[in-house]
Amino acid sequence: MTSRKNNGFIIQGSILAITSIVVRIIGLIYRIPLQNIIGDEGMGYYSYAYEPYSVMLMLSYHGIPAAVSKLVSANKSLGRFRNVERVFKMALAIALSIGCITGSVMFFGSTYLASEIIGVPMCRWAMLALGPTLVVLSVMGVIRGFFQGVGTMIPTSFSQVIEQIVNAIVSIVSALYLFQYGAMYDSVIGTDSYAEGYGAAGGTIGTFLGAFAALIFLIFIFKAYSKYLKKMVRRDREAADSYGTVAKIITFTAVPLILNSLLFNSNTTIESIVFNKLMLTKTGNTMDSISALWGVFTGKFKVLVTVPISVSTALAVSIIPNFAGEMALGNKKVLAGKLQRAIRFGMIVAIPSAVGLSVLAEPIISMLFSPYGAVDVNLLRYGTIAVVLYSISTITNAALQGIGKERFTVTSAAVALVIHIAVLALMVGVFDMSIYGVLIAYICFALIVCVVNNFAIARILSYRQEYFKTFLIPFVSAIVMGFAVFGIYKGFMALSLGKILSCGLSILLGAIVYLVVLLVLKGVDEDELAAIPKGRILVRILKKIHLL
Repeated sequence: MTSRKNNGFIIQGSILAITSIVVRIIGLIYRIPLQNIIGDEGMGYYSYAYEPYSVMLMLSYHGIPAAVSKLVSANKSLGRFRNVERVFKMALAIALSIGCITGSVMFFGSTYLASEIIGVPMCRWAMLALGPTLVVLSVMGVIRGFFQGVGTMIPTSFSQVIEQIVNAIVSIVSALYLFQYGAMYDSVIGTDSYAEGYGAAGGTIGTFLGAFAALIFLIFIFKAYSKYLKKMVRRDREAADSYGTVAKIITFTAVPLILNSLLFNSNTTIESIVFNKLMLTKTGNTMDSISALWGVFTGKFKVLVTVPISVSTALAVSIIPNFAGEMALGNKKVLAGKLQRAIRFGMIVAIPSAVGLSVLAEPIISMLFSPYGAVDVNLLRYGTIAVVLYSISTITNAALQGIGKERFTVTSAAVALVIHIAVLALMVGVFDMSIYGVLIAYICFALIVCVVNNFAIARILSYRQEYFKTFLIPFVSAIVMGFAVFGIYKGFMALSLGKILSCGLSILLGAIVYLVVLLVLKGVDEDELAAIPKGRILVRILKKIHLL
């Protein structure tokens, strides 16, 4: 029987996953009034501003915190708390320096980035608030990485909720105020885009203040934890590495992670530039109409599909330090079993989520976004395979990073990026598929990463993925659920319950149908259910009704 210890990363990942879903739902809810305030065009400016910001974020936030969690976990497993302290201090200094540099580039270079690089001058205003945000996030990322490395996701989870709540409130209020100010400015000078541009800037102000509030919370928690850390440092009799050595270790660990993050996440930035250029060559397209299409893809489709993907993202956060700790202890045989459980857990969530979003695409889009069109619905209906592919690629990336094989993730992301851009150019430039070409390229990117990562893992760990219980049973269960959800939704609509109630009830009952079919087909066992928060309560309930 699988021990609770071996499922620890699942438990921690589940805690963060639940929080991530809550955070995504909050983000989804506040984007509804934000979308209604600034429209598709404004959301396009908002999304364009985030493209260079995302690249800067890879440098100042994603690489070093992941390295911190990995190195802290490895040193903690060996009882080297002096090194744990030095890793934190040095990482904080490096991250803050990078954050100041990237923040300055974003803030002072906003005009050049918006006009010359992206080709959308009106997104400049939304970029301005994102510069200081990078400085805040660089510090916050290191603290989160530290707590993840010592084996607790609670501070990260609470800080994410605080960040998103503040972000939601401030974004709506500031977007409304600045949109009205921009509309007044438009009426004075005879233009028609400052309202949307200023409104988009309001959303990024919320991003900054949300991050700042979360940082204050994390600093408070770290001060409380630092007493325990100092006590463990005093007990550690082993000589610590020099700060120079620690800096080199952090750098050599972080650089591949940063490169992978840049390649894995810059695809959106690159595809936005390529999409703009190609669409402008087509007769009848204007920058406003192109921005509106891009706003639909990023502000509606990607926002919705990232909600279930966030479960695998959260799981990946817990995988990196956990796998690093096992590697430091030489427990290579344990890793294959943990990886299999991680992928299975991810698929149990991702596959039904993809099916559910596809089946309920029209009611979900119509409830959340008004007005909406056929493009909005079709993107979601046909693009949800991305949920499964990005979930797998995220988990396998984290596994390779955790075992110290980051170079393979860089290779897979580089190969995928080249193919992704080629497919995008073909679909949009040659076949004139417009935003649907972006969707196909987006899916191709994740597919290539999955394939290359799978070959690398199979070679390194002599690992063979189990398919029947991991993929086939969840898929069959999700298909049954899909038919049930469709029928239940249509039935409730026939009873004139309205879209919101009909959709909500069909999702709830569909989840029950999925779980029942999954249990009947033996797609999940007691140990796996017990590994999630409050899972043992669920196990007792299922045993009482003879489903387990």
